[in-house]
Amino acid sequence: MAVRARLREVGRPKSYVQGETLIHEGSVSTEVLLIESGTVKVMLNDPTGAALMIGFYGAGALIGELGVIQDEPRSATVIARDRVQAVSIGREAFRRLHQLDPAVVQWVNQTLYERLRQADRRQLAVATKTVRARVVHQLLDWAEEPGTTTSKGTEIRGISQQELAQYISASPKSVEEVLNVLREAGLVSTARLWFLIPDRIALARYLEKTSGV
Repeated sequence: MAVRARLREVGRPKSYVQGETLIHEGSVSTEVLLIESGTVKVMLNDPTGAALMIGFYGAGALIGELGVIQDEPRSATVIARDRVQAVSIGREAFRRLHQLDPAVVQWVNQTLYERLRQADRRQLAVATKTVRARVVHQLLDWAEEPGTTTSKGTEIRGISQQELAQYISASPKSVEEVLNVLREAGLVSTARLWFLIPDRIALARYLEKTSGV
């Protein structure tokens, strides 16, 4: 993509190890990050101080652009889920590109639109769907990205059951109960930081049958 090439031209490479913080909530917005490889999770602190996972992004994602454009502190914390390679674009360089390059403006607007749409879908799911339907729907979403196809099915790595529960706004106990049902039905296998969906079509059909349950 031409926009990413332009960002690489004005940026510099950075690398992060698993668990390292790329962006701290409340800190000054000094750079924008283009994720080249690896995945990151986005965390927010709720009013009680508990950290909640609200999303994660992989290769090609732009991180931190809104704080730089609006000259506001970071609104969330971003943590590397595995080894991450990124391109760091300084605040002034990114602002110049955003002001002068219509393609950059269009890409940023599309990125923000997609994130707002994802947030709306999550809120709607929490309000209208059962925990079972939310678990299955989220696993199917993650099977698309960052899931990988293997000889045994689709693997989703690097996500814990607790993070799944946080993401769909459900209790860990209720999520574990749903996963037990899915495991017994042969629709999902799980291990530490690992989910396997042997047959995505079968899981999707299960979702259709249980959406109203």
